Amino acid sequence: MHCRNSDLINAMGRIILVCRYILLIAVPVFLFSCKKDQVTQPQVLISTYSGLSITNAAIGINNLHFFVDNRQVLLPDTLSYGNTEFFTIQNYVYSNVTPYKDISYGYRQLGFIMPGGDNFLVSFNNYFQSGAKYSIFIADTISHGQLKYVLLKDEIGISDSTKTQIRFINLSPDAPAMDVWVFPNAGTYGYKLFSNRPYPVFDYSSIPGSQVFTGIDAGPYYFVATAAGTYNVLLQGGLILPGRGVITIYAKGLLSGTGNNQLDVGVIEFVQ
Repeated sequence: MHCRNSDLINAMGRIILVCRYILLIAVPVFLFSCKKDQVTQPQVLISTYSGLSITNAAIGINNLHFFVDNRQVLLPDTLSYGNTEFFTIQNYVYSNVTPYKDISYGYRQLGFIMPGGDNFLVSFNNYFQSGAKYSIFIADTISHGQLKYVLLKDEIGISDSTKTQIRFINLSPDAPAMDVWVFPNAGTYGYKLFSNRPYPVFDYSSIPGSQVFTGIDAGPYYFVATAAGTYNVLLQGGLILPGRGVITIYAKGLLSGTGNNQLDVGVIEFVQ
């Protein structure tokens, strides 16, 4: 078969046009395929703070000053006996106050001192996880021994408009371990909610149980605390539990105390 140069040139021209056409189609498809593979990763905001709730449950100790890394942190209220600090928050949904103070996460030194004092009454180091919440209770009495602290990593569940999350901590140095009974609607029939809660300063094995909140239906309840394993009533009283509530009930004072030092109850409550 004979082929003229002009025919060959025309054929090659057609091939080149076809190739150009294919390239025009293939390049956009390739570019589109590249764009399709580019997946935008969601940005995860990592908190640089931990939340710390501060409660003074030490009998006879008032107006404590709070320090983080040897620098005083000004508190909105006097840290007196039986008091928990609360802080105003912005952009809130259900409540504009919280018991949690933001502190930088990581290893921190916490300390408490009396006004005008030179030495910490309580001082310790702890690693605070980013975004986690903690509660510190100043406990014991100077006359009983020395000031102690109880540090809890709060395990708060998901907010529920029909539930309250609640826990009980026994912070009375001379009281026995306690059971806590609840009576819904202050009725006749109740059940045991917490069992055998000792003074955690003397029994560190009880710390994990004190960190966890238990969810129960919101509504009015009557609470009765008894010496563990008995029906000997030590404390009692009513409380209305709100939906989305987070409540810590703690025993304070002395079983053998009188007046302001007698066995009593403290309540820390907020809505999340």
